[in-house]
Amino acid sequence: MNIVTPPIPQAASARADRAIRLAATLTTAYLALTLWPMAGYYRHTGSAGPMAAHLAALAVAALAVTWARRTALADWLPLLLGPLLYIELRWLVAGAGRPHADALVLRWEAVVFPSNPSATWAPAHANLALSELLHAAYASYYLLVYVPPALLYLRGRREDFARTMLALALVYGACFITYVIFPVDGPRFLVGAAAAPAGPVRSFVLQLLQVGSSRGTAFPSSHIAASVVASLAALRADRGVGVVVTLLTVGLTLGTVYGGFHYGVDAVAGLLTGVSAWGVASWVWHTRLAPGEQSATAAR
Repeated sequence: MNIVTPPIPQAASARADRAIRLAATLTTAYLALTLWPMAGYYRHTGSAGPMAAHLAALAVAALAVTWARRTALADWLPLLLGPLLYIELRWLVAGAGRPHADALVLRWEAVVFPSNPSATWAPAHANLALSELLHAAYASYYLLVYVPPALLYLRGRREDFARTMLALALVYGACFITYVIFPVDGPRFLVGAAAAPAGPVRSFVLQLLQVGSSRGTAFPSSHIAASVVASLAALRADRGVGVVVTLLTVGLTLGTVYGGFHYGVDAVAGLLTGVSAWGVASWVWHTRLAPGEQSATAAR
């Protein structure tokens, strides 16, 4: 009689630990790679604050890699540093000194879409309820990205949590590096906010962007890319939560364009980046972090 051996909990736990360590390592590598544009910003402006914050984040990330075994710092590093890494892109983009590529992206926009949706969708569908709904979905970004992993973490679903964090580290790294070498301002910076109906939710979103957005970070939309990762991760781990996250992600995707925050091709690129990051994370999980792969490597 054949006996099926159940998965070894220790092996599963070890794979999750390796995924967390890899996510922390990727975040640390990103911070190390972006030292040069931050140094460029310091040389051009003489402002030491951004460089000090960047070096502090790099030190924290390095500590997380060193202490990557079951510490909250290592577990949550990509999301703990995420807001800072996004805000500092305004300095990294300026320090890199790359030409902004809106003209090229607008040419792509003309090929993909019959009209410029970031300028035409809101006037063509000027409904206050629709506007507020889409802006509320856009504002739900942090809930989409932080709440599902927190639920997994609190429930002890460490493997699902680790896969999510690895994919988020990949998607943030891919988007943020793209911004440094290929900055795109987006329609909000070039022509102002779209003529969408104004309500309290839209006003809140505009104020939030005024404080926290960074110029040059339009292509691809990291909000969409990370939300797609969050949706795919949640659908795999908990179908009920995943459906809610996916519906909000659809609204967020439409809202970024309807509100005039991104070109249509920014949204498409964000979708593709999110799906790709989840695919790469899944491939790494199954082929490079599997217990059998690790054992075979150690035996050599």
